[in-house]
Amino acid sequence: MSTRILRKTVISILLLLTLIVPYCNATTSGGVYPPQFTYKSGEWYDSWGITRTNAYGGNGYLPFILSETIGENRDIAFMMGENFRNSYLDRQNMAAMILDYVQTWVQYGYDVDNVFLNKVPQDEWAWNADELAYAFNETTGVAAIGDCEDMAFLCATLYLGAGIDIAIVDAPGHVALLIWLPDYPNANKYWDLTNDERGTGWIWVEATGPTNPLGWTPSEYTDGFWTAWSMDGDTYIEHDPVDNLTEDSEEGEISIWDIIITIIIIVFFLLSNRK
Repeated sequence: MSTRILRKTVISILLLLTLIVPYCNATTSGGVYPPQFTYKSGEWYDSWGITRTNAYGGNGYLPFILSETIGENRDIAFMMGENFRNSYLDRQNMAAMILDYVQTWVQYGYDVDNVFLNKVPQDEWAWNADELAYAFNETTGVAAIGDCEDMAFLCATLYLGAGIDIAIVDAPGHVALLIWLPDYPNANKYWDLTNDERGTGWIWVEATGPTNPLGWTPSEYTDGFWTAWSMDGDTYIEHDPVDNLTEDSEEGEISIWDIIITIIIIVFFLLSNRK
């Protein structure tokens, strides 16, 4: 073999390795793949120290499990989002296609029916976005199974990879997602978040139903009694919906017209009872 051919062969192998290595080194579940979890004090923890069986507390998965699949930890799910970004010029269409993608390849299922550790069904369990993305296979047609928080974190990672800002929604008994897409024309409600300072333009992403359209806020959450978590770099910022604050202040506020009407009623009552 000539030196020239040998050199070209070596270069080709090195180029191939640069493509393969990121995938070979890709890790999930706290930097370990296949996933490894540790049981202690009644909870299951991943290798990052996040508990997968409890949303709250100092080590709860909400919203911190998102950090396992973005930034320096980004892997397959974030790269999927980048592929969407490179494939669609229209952000609104891209955002709708990302939701459709998750609805297509993740089926809703209850944790207790689908998650078993040491042969014990788990009443509550959260998968991170990469674990869920590795669980479906477009080639063989195998879908993953997850519940609301699993779908929300997968969507969040995909949207971040696609360059769209997100906020994780923590609602009573439910986890969903908001994305910042103020120009999207088909939402049934546009949200404004405290501590955001951009005004109204957050729309709801509800992947739990296979036909839920982008921007549809379910009626049980239009009251705004939930919390949202957005990201500024590596920092999570907690928000309340502005609508919620407005409704609360209006409920407790007595207007001047309330006072005037009350006075008129009292005067009318006194005059009608005069002898």
